[in-house]
Parts: sequence; C-alpha cells; structure tokens
Amino acid sequence: MSINLIAVKNQKWKTIKDSDGNPVNDSDGNPIKVIDCECQWSHLGDNTQEWISFTADPNDTEKHGKDLYNAFLNGDHGLIANE
Repeated sequence: MSINLIAVKNQKWKTIKDSDGNPVNDSDGNPIKVIDCECQWSHLGDNTQEWISFTADPNDTEKHGKDLYNAFLNGDHGLIANE
C-alpha cells in the first residue's frame, strides 16, 4: 500500500523521555527528538478527513514516517515550533 501525505500542520519538536521524565540521549549524549504534528494521509481518505496526530521519527519503521521527518528538516513544511 502506498501512503502519501495530503497535508500537515502544527509541527512541534518533542524530546523523548524515559519513564522518570528524563531526556533519552543518543550515543553522542544528545537528547533524542522527534516531531509531533497533525496529518492527513492518502490511505485514510482525502482532504476532508479528520486530522490525525502523528509523530515523525527518523527511526520510524515505516518509510512515510522517515520521509516526513526528513521533509521537516529540509524545511518543506515550514517552521517547527519549539517544545
């Protein structure tokens, strides 16, 4: 199945935290961050569908999640709000 982004809004950085609320760091000691947003996806309908919460993650197991994260970093969808 092909999953394509129809639209995205409300993108905001989020730091991954452990069960104690502490930031989770990568192997270089930097906090791991993802991007929360709201999306409309082609496999769920057209641009009249409800907005769905989504987290764009560079380590997503699905291609569309990785692609959206990289598109955000590339500036394709505007600014990403701070936490």
